[in-house]
Amino acid sequence: MNSGVCKILSLSLSSVFLTQVGNAQSVIDAGKYGQTASYGTARSIGFGGALGSVGGDFSTVNVNPAGLGMYRTSEFMLTPGLRFNGTNSEYTGTSSSDNGTRFGFNNIGTVFTSKASGRDYENADWKSVSFGIGVNHTADFSRDYNYRGTNNKNSGSQYFEADALNYPSSTTDDQGTPAYLGYQSYLLSSNRLSLVPIAKGLDQFKSVQEKGGVNEFALSLGGNYQEKFLLGATLGITMLNHKVNTSYVEKTHDANASDSFDRFTYNESYKTTGTGVNLKLGAIYKFNDYFRAGIAFHTPTFYSMTETSGNDINVVSKLYGSNKIVSPSNQNDYHLTTPFKAILSATGMLGKYGFVSVDYEYVNYATMRYNMDNKTTQNSYNASIKNIYGSASNIRGGVELRFDQFRVRGGMGYYGSPYKSGDYQTNRTDISFGFGYRFEDAYVDFGIVNSAYTTQEQPYVLDGSMGYSQPTIATTKNSLTSGVLTVGWKF
Repeated sequence: MNSGVCKILSLSLSSVFLTQVGNAQSVIDAGKYGQTASYGTARSIGFGGALGSVGGDFSTVNVNPAGLGMYRTSEFMLTPGLRFNGTNSEYTGTSSSDNGTRFGFNNIGTVFTSKASGRDYENADWKSVSFGIGVNHTADFSRDYNYRGTNNKNSGSQYFEADALNYPSSTTDDQGTPAYLGYQSYLLSSNRLSLVPIAKGLDQFKSVQEKGGVNEFALSLGGNYQEKFLLGATLGITMLNHKVNTSYVEKTHDANASDSFDRFTYNESYKTTGTGVNLKLGAIYKFNDYFRAGIAFHTPTFYSMTETSGNDINVVSKLYGSNKIVSPSNQNDYHLTTPFKAILSATGMLGKYGFVSVDYEYVNYATMRYNMDNKTTQNSYNASIKNIYGSASNIRGGVELRFDQFRVRGGMGYYGSPYKSGDYQTNRTDISFGFGYRFEDAYVDFGIVNSAYTTQEQPYVLDGSMGYSQPTIATTKNSLTSGVLTVGWKF
């Protein structure tokens, strides 16, 4: 089972009101979109995804396309699966939980192989050539969680208060700004101060629903030269979809007091869609029947993105009743370049009994870049990326044991943190297993992987220069278990 402990930036995607820290959120998004990984076939999951020099599996098109040179027949395969998400959160001493189950496809694809036979095979330099086409799921953003607690030291309303005090004209002129929302909804008084009675105690609740992921349409070509040297290339066309809905509720403990305020609800929606393109090049060299090694390079994915966002606030008070203010939706178009990757692989063959394989992957997250019409914003984002991110090393290892037609697999992986600072480390350790069976013209594989990690965030962030204290950090323990089944037919 995969286990790992991750600590992320307190300014994470859903840790603050999005309009307040667009820079931090966008920089975190860049890292999220850059941390893709093949969710793969059940076979590859079973031995930890360490297939850089193994080949003969459709997932190889997303790691080292030279592995297509291992094919000797054509095949069609698909990998459906179930993902089970569970979260347990704690905020100001109060615990909350959330669970969900989702169905999806890790991949679906076809490999067409042309292979010489008989005397032609012996005389041919290129023993086989394979063309692969299909779709791989390369990133999953889906997660639901919530937390609640009590607080008598600060309030989310002070986020709106600070903006109104700093930019008083925005309270009437700039729709969608925190100052405008807070003032027009009567969360703030006529002198732009919060009407929330903080000292009497507040019930606070935040929920986050995050959905989406990245799917990659792959066109791959791989060949086998003299049973020694394998070459391959994949053109990847990526489709990204990411949607986040957050809701923050704050209610006074003393609803019957003479104070005007009763409660307020602040909702935000955020959606990013994008298409991108990348290229993967790979080679595998077979030293002998017992050892082979591989190398692969992945160019950055060059994304064209569209981002839409919106927010609204509803304030309920005895004096003013219920007042809901909805901001106009906002849309931004921009380009994002993700990191490049380099992968070194080695596989030791155990004859007819299986193999042992290991991959080393290097990713330089500091090379991520935004390209925007607003060059001031662009330069700010890119400077933050260089300050926050660094390079990371990922190591995967696995084994497959063969007992006639039956296969048993196990694997593990270590994924390094993309952040420079030790305060933001997100190292992860994965462990997986699986099994499969080979028929004459078909096969079936099962793989399972479990991941556990911890995230920390604040429900809102306040301007410390104005004397506000910061809210307590909420801690969420996340558990993700994925079970997948691959069915394939050879032809």
